[in-house]
Amino acid sequence: MDYITKPTSRATLRKMAPIFRKVFNVKNKGAFPVLKVLEELPDVFPGCNYEVVPDNKLPANTMAQCYHNENPTGYTIEIKESVYRRAYNMVGADLGFICHELCHIFLFKLGFTPIHERSFEDSKLPAYCSVEWQAKALCGEVMIPREESKEMCASEIVEYYHVSWAFAKHRLGIR
Repeated sequence: MDYITKPTSRATLRKMAPIFRKVFNVKNKGAFPVLKVLEELPDVFPGCNYEVVPDNKLPANTMAQCYHNENPTGYTIEIKESVYRRAYNMVGADLGFICHELCHIFLFKLGFTPIHERSFEDSKLPAYCSVEWQAKALCGEVMIPREESKEMCASEIVEYYHVSWAFAKHRLGIR
């Protein structure tokens, strides 16, 4: 499911990536320390937290999710236990799932919140005003700094940034 939000561009999200890293006191180069940032989430964004939940609490195709919690300005990220364990073992796809949810919170805090309560099927919204596309695009920019990675091949990106092959290939424009 997806939600419409105020529009933005890939170029704007690319400019937000260094700010996202700076908010968590992470240099704008090198691998993004997803689990360290996850631990710091409540300190950086009061009212926000995360929970590692049994796998059967979330739908089979949902690895993690972010929702507005009881705090007026807070959000909670729920992460499947198996996803958290694999992320702890540096599995790129699972680090990406968690980073994606962190990006939702960052974007929500900047006002990129759902405009309508109605959700849409995936891929039914133009990318520039899709909550899911915006979080995914920002996540890619945060995890793989563009300038630093521009001369790398996919295997170097995977190894150096701890991302999935899909993320690395997308960064290089390989479909």
